[in-house]
Amino acid sequence: MKTVILTAIAAVVTLTSVTAEARRNCPGGQGYWDVEVRNVRVCDTETQTYTETKRHCGYQGTIWLGHLWNQPDFPLPMTRYVTGSSVLDESKACPGSQYKHETGTYWYTKPDGFKTIDWYNYSGSIGLTSNQLKTSTHTRTVETNCRTEQKVTRVFRCGHQP
Repeated sequence: MKTVILTAIAAVVTLTSVTAEARRNCPGGQGYWDVEVRNVRVCDTETQTYTETKRHCGYQGTIWLGHLWNQPDFPLPMTRYVTGSSVLDESKACPGSQYKHETGTYWYTKPDGFKTIDWYNYSGSIGLTSNQLKTSTHTRTVETNCRTEQKVTRVFRCGHQP
């Protein structure tokens, strides 16, 4: 009787160990565990906080309408009010003016009565109205001590071990 019980326990242990290596997605359900080694790049990282100061230049003023080759169907204003800005290194000076140019289209009627479009241009220099230094805080991540390490992973492979 003891032999029958021990045989039954041995059969259950054997079946359990066989099915532990069986996979549904493997043909025949059999496979084996293998070791896969890959080289990976590993670095230590450090977060740094730094400040940056920039010069902000603001401009505003009037630019003028250029020559129109055709008479517009609706009058265009002779001037246009515009603003502008630029950001420079803190050691640079803001220029006293900034050149601006804007273009667009307008409708006009040809001598034969057909309507068509032509181009208009506004241009001119606008004056400096603000000159400010602005400081901002930023963070950056710096990689140091970079090296190649081997990463070992256990993977299950279908089939029989080669």
